[in-house]
Amino acid sequence: MKELVVDLGCGRNCRGDVCVVIDFNWFNPYYNPRPYDEIVASTKTFNDKVIADLNYPLPFRDGAFTGVIIVHTLEHLLCPYQTLLEVKRILKKNGWVKIVVPNSMVNPSDKFDDGHIYSFTPWSIARLVAKVFKVVKVETILKDHDIYIEAIKTD
Repeated sequence: MKELVVDLGCGRNCRGDVCVVIDFNWFNPYYNPRPYDEIVASTKTFNDKVIADLNYPLPFRDGAFTGVIIVHTLEHLLCPYQTLLEVKRILKKNGWVKIVVPNSMVNPSDKFDDGHIYSFTPWSIARLVAKVFKVVKVETILKDHDIYIEAIKTD
């Protein structure tokens, strides 16, 4: 059976088979998604797009996906913990999640972006994700500007 991956909050740079777009009109001329291609997954040309608010329950059935990608999204959400619980719900057993957030210790965009509700350090994001998943990798990437986390659903 083919893996089915959903990219939450992808904007125009979807890396999954299904993409949850928060705002089709969002555009930042300085945002370059390409450095994440090697780390998380490459952008896909053909995929299904769903418009949804990630602050509410996700519009997918339980256990629908093998993997979830969340790049530069959790810091914008009202309750990242609730979103992670929803991610757990839509993941199959042993499903994986890959997350990238700005490193508030060094990333200047984290301090100046009014859209950021939360700031994360490697320790704080790892602690949050560990409340829901088994964390298998935490590392700083792109000259320490971002934090990358891999985790799996164990139950």
